[in-house]
Amino acid sequence: MTNFRTFILRLAAAFGLPWLCLIVLPAIHYQQLTPVAYDKDKDGLDGYFPQAPINGQGQLVYISEGCNQCHTQMIRPIQLGLDGWYKGWGQDQEARPATPARPNVLRDYLGERYALLGIQRIGPDLANFGWRAPSATALYQHLYSPRSVHDWSTMPAYTGLFKLQKIQGPISEGAVKLPKKFAPPAGYEVVPTQEAKQLVEYLLSLKKDYPVPGQGAAVAASPAKK
Repeated sequence: MTNFRTFILRLAAAFGLPWLCLIVLPAIHYQQLTPVAYDKDKDGLDGYFPQAPINGQGQLVYISEGCNQCHTQMIRPIQLGLDGWYKGWGQDQEARPATPARPNVLRDYLGERYALLGIQRIGPDLANFGWRAPSATALYQHLYSPRSVHDWSTMPAYTGLFKLQKIQGPISEGAVKLPKKFAPPAGYEVVPTQEAKQLVEYLLSLKKDYPVPGQGAAVAASPAKK
């Protein structure tokens, strides 16, 4: 009986401790986080960190369409020998003070309902996609017909986020511009639904590269991976 009780306690500890350390404690720590103010003299910036709020409704569309299955949103530490920060994957750094080439930190995801770190990088990381994204018009084309942009693309076409409709008078202002090979039948046009608009707004809002208060000057000295 004693051996059985010891076995049960050890089994509970084997499963319970990882659950406590990897899920419960980080969740409690995250819930206690608040925005941190920049020090103008030390950081060279005003306001609070993080600075870039995401489009919450668009994030739900991103999740429902399974985008996080192929795209991560996490710049990993350079010193670990992983991919780190790619030069050009954030906003233009020339005119910004103490701008670090840094990995993501927990506060980067503050205010998000879900932290979409992702599970694999079949497609490029999107943590800072808002800085390097093309126009909304180009994104609609990419979502509707990825191979009309890159013929080698393995990205699925999200045609369900668009509506094929008969042209009534002038072409709609938001109609997706497509090459002839991928264009709809004559007299018809492809227009984005509300979900497509929310998804594009979300993608354009992804800007997780702001300097961390109090760390900008130190981390900025680290060279960005080329």
